Amino acid sequence: MKSMRFSGWRRGSRMGSEDRMLESKAMRPLDLASNADGFSVVDAPDLRKVVQELVLEHLSDAAGKSLPTISAAAAYLSGEGYPNFREKAARMLPAYLFGALQRALQEEGFLDPLAGEFVTGEEGRGEPDVYWRVVRPDSPSDVGSIHADKWFWDLLGFDFPADMQRVKVWLPLLQDDDNPSLMVLPGSHLRDFRYTSFVNHLGHRKPQYADEDITDRLIPAPVRTGQAVVFNDRLLHGGRSTGVLRISLEFTLACRPRV
Repeated sequence: MKSMRFSGWRRGSRMGSEDRMLESKAMRPLDLASNADGFSVVDAPDLRKVVQELVLEHLSDAAGKSLPTISAAAAYLSGEGYPNFREKAARMLPAYLFGALQRALQEEGFLDPLAGEFVTGEEGRGEPDVYWRVVRPDSPSDVGSIHADKWFWDLLGFDFPADMQRVKVWLPLLQDDDNPSLMVLPGSHLRDFRYTSFVNHLGHRKPQYADEDITDRLIPAPVRTGQAVVFNDRLLHGGRSTGVLRISLEFTLACRPRV
């Protein structure tokens, strides 16, 4: 079975963030999401390059104008373009672009097609769900609240193979590297937290955290552009808005446990 090869990784720690290099360069996504913290940060510059090109192509096609660089995209999304991409449906990567991403995921070791691994399609569109996000500077309303991805699957009854496990991958394309905006609670994948649900303005049911206050225990995932966060779908996480516009991309992998 093909295994994951990275130039290195960074692991979150309850004592802060600590850089660690692996002696073995063969870590699979499920391994990376199953450590004590429930997440790992891996170097993925080649994947980031592919992802950025795909997002820019999608954005240019949808906007009807050329946005050839991430700075051009940021300028557009900071102003006139934001209302057009506020909703998730507008930020879903089109099917005609997914083939290039799938090839990159296989080449970089994120997916092992021989093991039947795949990118999930939980939105019921009949195709993989890969979407990018934009968070404007100093705009808390643009970020998602604290949650575990597992809650969406449980609440909405999405189909998923019983013999596989879910792993989330999150890549920043533009952010303040000194002030990352993905917040995580290390180790939270090891216990259950209470949540309720509500119906949003689009009529979609969403989970809502309803347990103890964990605000002061959340830490920014120590990720920089050119890296990716690989995390357990039970891990509590959310976003925050900083002084720099953030563009990121995310998707969920269906991974085969080791036999």
